[in-house]
Amino acid sequence: MPLLPASFLDRLAALTLGNRRRGTGASAGQRRSPRRGRSQEFADHRPYVPGDDLRFLDWHLFGRLDALWVKLFEEEEDRVVQCLLDCSASMQGDKLDYARKLAGALAFVALGTGDRVSVTALDEAIRAHAPPRRGRDQAAAVFRAIEEVNPGTRTDLSKALATYPRQRGTGIALLMTDFLYPEGPDDALKRLVARGNEVHAFHLLSPADLRPALGGDLVLQDAETGEELVLTVDEDVLDRYQATMRAWADEMDATCRRLGVTYTRVVTNMPVEDLVLGELRRSGLVGTSR
Repeated sequence: MPLLPASFLDRLAALTLGNRRRGTGASAGQRRSPRRGRSQEFADHRPYVPGDDLRFLDWHLFGRLDALWVKLFEEEEDRVVQCLLDCSASMQGDKLDYARKLAGALAFVALGTGDRVSVTALDEAIRAHAPPRRGRDQAAAVFRAIEEVNPGTRTDLSKALATYPRQRGTGIALLMTDFLYPEGPDDALKRLVARGNEVHAFHLLSPADLRPALGGDLVLQDAETGEELVLTVDEDVLDRYQATMRAWADEMDATCRRLGVTYTRVVTNMPVEDLVLGELRRSGLVGTSR
């Protein structure tokens, strides 16, 4: 079964990922230049000087002014879109499946925007890393890397990110996680932000996370630590659990905002198509090609 249906890919093909920044810095791809770059936008003219690339002479302007002028282009920054998938044991099932589909959708958009896209699976370590690829013709390889992300063990994203390879160029980090790790997300998010990334955190919650279908005398086991909890579950316990869950999710939102990270809460019974084409378009993470 394909990662994403063809009908959805057709709609994604008309989208762009965020706003590509332009500048006049010294690094490659960030200056006005008469040279043809990977991606560029017309900016200005200047008089021709010997040695300029003749491909960039403006012959229409020559016909009007009887003088040689060269077109200048403002090239876009080289950008790496990093798809970071939490593959810890608590993500197993519908959350990891949703993370794969969401990563695939945003990666496909980024490849069409001209960005380089990398894929990384992590729990307490980097479990898999597919280095950056560029171009829509690389979509199959990127999808393959995403589909090969398997459930891991315990979560320690800060420890894992300490060994995460640095990316060349500016970056967008797309973190897909359930935030279920004892030490909290602060240090992991700070590591991503400190590298100059624009960080987007997708907080994935299953319907069972929000309202477990449980009742009676139970022994619950932590999926990552194996720790057991014996308790009796009734409506009062479930109500208190829901209130605690809402407060905790709001705390994750506040933590992200404090650190300059864009937070999006996602319940996995929401179709990925609705999230990307609806909420993420409204938020500006994805937009329509001009």
